[in-house]
Amino acid sequence: MLWFLEIGYKIDLSNERPFFTINFEVGFDDYYFIEDDYYFIEREIDINILFDNCRLIRSKNYLYNLTCVERKYFMEYNSLVNDINSIYQLNINHIELYRDMIGRVYFLQSHEKRYVFKIYRDFKTDDALQTVQILDYLKANSYPVVSVVRTAQNESNITLNRPDGRCTGILYDYIDGTMADGKYHAESIGKQIGELHRLMESYPHQLINKTKFDYIDDYISIMREKDFDFGKILDLQQYGDELWDRINKLPKSFCHGDLHTGNMIRNQRGEYVIFDFDDASGDYPSMDVAYMSDDTNFNQFNESMYSKTMGLYERFYSGYSKIRVLSDRECNSIFDFIAVRHFQIISRIVRCQGLQSLDEKGCYEQYGWLMKWRELCKKALNN
Repeated sequence: MLWFLEIGYKIDLSNERPFFTINFEVGFDDYYFIEDDYYFIEREIDINILFDNCRLIRSKNYLYNLTCVERKYFMEYNSLVNDINSIYQLNINHIELYRDMIGRVYFLQSHEKRYVFKIYRDFKTDDALQTVQILDYLKANSYPVVSVVRTAQNESNITLNRPDGRCTGILYDYIDGTMADGKYHAESIGKQIGELHRLMESYPHQLINKTKFDYIDDYISIMREKDFDFGKILDLQQYGDELWDRINKLPKSFCHGDLHTGNMIRNQRGEYVIFDFDDASGDYPSMDVAYMSDDTNFNQFNESMYSKTMGLYERFYSGYSKIRVLSDRECNSIFDFIAVRHFQIISRIVRCQGLQSLDEKGCYEQYGWLMKWRELCKKALNN
């Protein structure tokens, strides 16, 4: 099982190839184990070495002696770097796969500069294009966000043909800085997010709106597909209906949709450079406040998490409210959105990684967490 540090979510990767990471003074390398061959493949590749090996392989006809995995990664990295260098008129000489989850993210480097390249799954194309529009608008209004790198033809994105369909790729500048401390910097982050929400009130384009299915019901569908306990599915459905009945009455405006310290970098000027707007919508600003105030453990329930979250919310909102004020109903929705986050994140990951990524133990664990959170919130509301 793999723990996701940002949220504590566990996912079953028992069918994935194992690898280990070696950290160096500068950077790190990931090494894969290949069954029966007793050697490793690096996931981080220096393009100059790759091209040298390519010439060696062609000259000695070694390509046929490589494993299927070696050939796959060799051709994939070679093709991707050639496309990027050609379309963007760059000279990328180093590529590193950083993450392959909801999208595939690469770190790239030329002699002069570092970049981030993200490949969006085919069903996220509209979100990817909206991301560019939002970033361009915020940049034009001097808000600290990541920059989109244009192609040589001044296009904001490229289209890639992949085995899982036609995907959109976007190249971003690499952001230098340090990871934000969501607790220590809660007030200053809150103030900047208030500025983001206020600025986006004048956004000139129509924002995507998500539905109850996106937030809640797809998780219920997954539980049915997993043949989870029928009575417990009814409990989850009832709780989901309660949540939606309350949050659907909230005022709508811009919402980042996946706001946490993993999606921001603190630069040398003390600004928080925001990125990953892939789940942005015209839905509920209070959801962003809730996600930044979430001080719970995603898997292990403890009643103290409620008071910890309340404390973090108060510090965050003390900065946020200097710019923008939430209604009482929005403030009370903070704890509802923390439950919604469980429904939403699990369905999002499972739809990308497959049903096998959530085992029976995980289903029961999340059911227990949500039911206990439901009762804790009721208890706190009645006190």
